[in-house]
Amino acid sequence: MEGISQQVKYDSNKWELLKSKREKAISVLESLRKIGVEGYVYGSVARGDVNQHSDIDVVVLSPNLVALDSIDGDHKFIIKATPLSTIKGYISLDPQESTVISFPLGKLKAEELEFYRFGGIVSSTELKSGVRVPGVNKDLRLIIPTLEGHIELEVIGNEALVSRMLNISIQTVQQRVYLLSKRRVSRRSGVFFKYSMGIDETFSHALSNLQKSKGIWRDLVD
Repeated sequence: MEGISQQVKYDSNKWELLKSKREKAISVLESLRKIGVEGYVYGSVARGDVNQHSDIDVVVLSPNLVALDSIDGDHKFIIKATPLSTIKGYISLDPQESTVISFPLGKLKAEELEFYRFGGIVSSTELKSGVRVPGVNKDLRLIIPTLEGHIELEVIGNEALVSRMLNISIQTVQQRVYLLSKRRVSRRSGVFFKYSMGIDETFSHALSNLQKSKGIWRDLVD
């Protein structure tokens, strides 16, 4: 394959770390299924290129807010990543936000759905079967799983190939390249706004309060 920048072979420690993180991810997905919610894991745990600091990112694409409110997480918050993005709810299962469940609080745009394929996304069944999928990491390298580890390919200059391999639009690839490149330069990941919820506050109640509020909060939610 033209443009390969690196072939990475995993050692036993790497495989064991990946197994550990995937087992934890499966546990979270099974807990969600018990309350009637279907979740997916996206990012490095889906691709396989994990390290000790890799988060376990779970997304629920068709959320049931009543069921999600019943989850006893460490803390909950609402985020709007950019002025044009759909507002989302987050449940962190630990103080460090190393395991987080997210879900849209509005209808996701087509490009927002493609974001998950851009980073790599797998179901509980795929996790249990050991499936790893290609996706792009935060360093803008396409991770292509192999039997021994993975292949890394620079995304910049290979946008069309990435689009075809991940089955997403070239516009989504270009948008993600722009945003991640901008964050690398500024060295900040920041969000457009973040609302930290009260201990007993539900997502529906939080949204209602934001929509009733005056000024910027109401405009951001609507």
